[in-house]
Parts: sequence; C-alpha cells; structure tokens
Amino acid sequence: MMKMQSGQIPLSMRREDLANWENWLSRPDTVALEQLLMGQLLEHSAYVWGASSIGKSHVLQACCDAQGEAARYVPMVDLINYPPDQVLAGAEVARLVAIDDIDCAESNPGWQEPLFALFNAVQESGGQLLVTASKSPQQLVDMLPDLRSRLSSLPVFQMPRFTEVQVAELLRLRGIAAGIEMADDVVRYCALRLPRDPSAVVDFINQLDQLSLAQRRGVTIPFVRESGLLRV
Repeated sequence: MMKMQSGQIPLSMRREDLANWENWLSRPDTVALEQLLMGQLLEHSAYVWGASSIGKSHVLQACCDAQGEAARYVPMVDLINYPPDQVLAGAEVARLVAIDDIDCAESNPGWQEPLFALFNAVQESGGQLLVTASKSPQQLVDMLPDLRSRLSSLPVFQMPRFTEVQVAELLRLRGIAAGIEMADDVVRYCALRLPRDPSAVVDFINQLDQLSLAQRRGVTIPFVRESGLLRV
C-alpha cells in the first residue's frame, strides 16, 4: 500500500487483522460487487453504502491489499479533522483510491472541493475509485452538488446485513483462520448469541482464541459459556 512521504499525515489502516479477499465471506447479495472489484467486469469503480459494521471497510481494505503500494486508503472518520490538502497529497497518482465513510465530509465542507478535484484527477488518469458511506449518493444532501453528481455516476451497491446463517459461516471461516476447531453445535450456539456484525465476530474469535490458548482448553459449549464472551 502506498505510504505517505515525509511531512505528510500517516494513514493508519485502523484494523486489527489484515482484511483481504481470503477472509471475506462471499454472499449471494455481494457477488456482483465482488466481480466488479476483482476486475471481472469492465467497470472497476464503485460506491458502496449501508449500515455500520457490515463489511464496507473490509471491502475497501481487501482491494487495497490486492493493489499493494499502488493503493491509497483514506479512512475519513480518522482524518476528517486534518487538512485535506495534506491527507490527499499525491493520491491522484495512485492506481486505487479508497475513501472510507465519505459522508463524514458533509459536516466538514472544507473537504468537499479537494475530494471533487481528486475524483476528477483519478477518473481522468484511469484509476480506480472506491467509496463507502452510510447512505446513498442521493441522500448526501449537504454535499457539494458536483461531488454528489460524481458519486452518483459510480456503480452503486447497497451492502446487505448479515443473516444468522451467514454469521455462522463467518464464525467457521474465522475460526479456521485462527486454528480453532469448533463443532457445528458450538458454531450454532455462538451464532445465536452474537450480533449480526462481522467486526463483533472477528473480535469474538480473537478473544476466544487467546482464552483457549491461555487455559489450554478446546472450544466447547461449556467453555464458551464459561468465557463470558457471549450474552446468555
């Protein structure tokens, strides 16, 4: 991933574990988005919106991971109070520019003109532009009209919420990645008690892994119940 030069604001990935396509849970409602972002379609830019904690940041970070040093990831929640000219310096030459939570700019108009200029530069150079937000482009009523128009011109995808079955599938996926063996009844027990939130699943698996190693115990329903990590 592209690093900022000396004197610029460092961009933290703001994540505990590396988000990539290998630990992404593909779902029927996300196949079209995955095909676009993985380069299987001619268009390769996108605007992804939806509720918090449903995988939007994971998608951006997975794309950045795939592009390596040619990508620039901008987490707006972390950087909205910094000067946009410093944060975005040099981003126009990136092969991929990923703006996370762009709706933060609605409450900070000083960001809107620089973002509009960046988007124009990226599109003119043939770069990839990925954007996430909590609402659709048409709902960005406090955004610069020209910027809102640019965002509306991108392919727009609404990220679906996780179902209980998908939470169970994500538990299995993350458990395997962490080296945790969980029987089907354990997965079902946990899925019923976890919020339908992928970040909560990741946090739960990380804590469960540490506890299992510390106590040298296998992951069973009694062990999970005694851990206190889940609501009763």
